[in-house]
Amino acid sequence: MLALYGGSFDPPHIGHVHVALKALDVLDIDRLIIVPNFRNPFKTSACADGAMRIEWLKKIFEPYERIEVSDFEVKMHRSVPTIETVEHFAPENEMLYLIIGADNLSSLSQWYNYEKLCQKVVFVVATRDNIAIPPGMLILEVNEERRSTHFRDRFTSLGLEETLENDIITYYKEHNEPKN
Repeated sequence: MLALYGGSFDPPHIGHVHVALKALDVLDIDRLIIVPNFRNPFKTSACADGAMRIEWLKKIFEPYERIEVSDFEVKMHRSVPTIETVEHFAPENEMLYLIIGADNLSSLSQWYNYEKLCQKVVFVVATRDNIAIPPGMLILEVNEERRSTHFRDRFTSLGLEETLENDIITYYKEHNEPKN
C-alpha cells in the first residue's frame, strides 16, 4: 500500500522527518511519497520556492529507500486539490493512506471534493497540540513541537543536519525578513 504525506514544508524540519519515519514504522506500506505543494490553498503564498523545498526534502530523505519526494504539485504551478494528487498516485481507485497534521483537522471538511476524498483515502493524523483526532482516523503519535512558522518568525533550529540547516537558514535570511 502507498502513503502520501503532503504539505508546504516551508521549511522542512525534524518534525516532518519524525512523521515520515513513524509512518514507515506503523503503517503497512511499500512506500511513502512526500508531496510538497506549490501553494497551500489556505495560504496566499509560500516563503521558499517549490524547487528549493523539493531539493531540501530530497537531501533529508535520501537515506530512506522507501521514501520518495515528488514534484507533482510543484510542477503544476498552482494550488492542487488533494483529491487530484490522490487520483494521480492511485488512478485505479485503490485506497491509500493520506498523512496530515492534526492542525489540518479544523479545515478538512472545506477541502475540495472532501466527500470523494474520504472514499479514496484512509486519513492518518500526526498528533499536534493535543488536538482531538476523530474516530475512524489512524493516529501517528509524534512528539515534536517544532513548527515551520516558528522558524520563519525567529529562525529557530530546524533540528536537521548542520550543513543543510545552515543552507536553509541562509536561504530564508536572504529571501524573507523575520517577524519579531
